[in-house]
Amino acid sequence: MFELLGVAGIAISMFAYLPQIVHLAKEHCSAGVSSRAWTMWLVSSVLIGALAIHRHDPVFVLLQVSSLASAGAILVLGHRYRGLVCEAHLHTIARQWPKSEAG
Repeated sequence: MFELLGVAGIAISMFAYLPQIVHLAKEHCSAGVSSRAWTMWLVSSVLIGALAIHRHDPVFVLLQVSSLASAGAILVLGHRYRGLVCEAHLHTIARQWPKSEAG
């Protein structure tokens, strides 16, 4: 029973990453993507994944594999589209800048 709850939690976790990955891939927009933060999440997934493998815990291993894959995808896409901003984010960013800085 608890394994099923764990797998459901992993599914929710994977679905939580999807909007960021889809937006990066579809819009080629890296607005709001922090390479430093995603690198730390990737490293933490590797370290926690090592513990999960050591403990032979399949749910824990699956969670870390999904986190590692998601963080890796976001890092790769964020790097590929570094500095590119979609129309929606461009308007949001432009509204936040004072007129003297926006030109």
